[in-house]
Amino acid sequence: MDIDEYRTTYLLYAPAKNPAGWNLDLPTFGTALDATFTDVRYETRQGRQLRLSFWAVTDDGTEFTGFASNEGRDTVVLTDNTADEAALFITWLRDSLCPAPDLIRFSSEPAVERGIETDWRMPALADTANIAEELKHHLRIVTS
Repeated sequence: MDIDEYRTTYLLYAPAKNPAGWNLDLPTFGTALDATFTDVRYETRQGRQLRLSFWAVTDDGTEFTGFASNEGRDTVVLTDNTADEAALFITWLRDSLCPAPDLIRFSSEPAVERGIETDWRMPALADTANIAEELKHHLRIVTS
């Protein structure tokens, strides 16, 4: 498997000890998406929980699809991204919406499928390249 091209779902969330630590407000999240990305669509849906589903595209054509929820634990889910792509979104999330850079925990679809419930810490002050490397390191561990 080429880890650089591996596409998966990433789960981003506030720390378990501070589940509302991002102060994630769904209308504010939607407004921030609009202000940052070239093309954006989003809608709020009430199912088992209130969530904001979104689709956003960067200037260079990178797509992000997922949802955000603030019920129980502040959470953003990105679907079908490489680690490099997800790192762009995570950097934006950390720098634009999180009140402190050390509040992002993450996991991935392969980890969940294997029953690995560890909260992985996103490096607080890492640049986008280092965040991508952290995601790739995680994937190497959970897919081996």
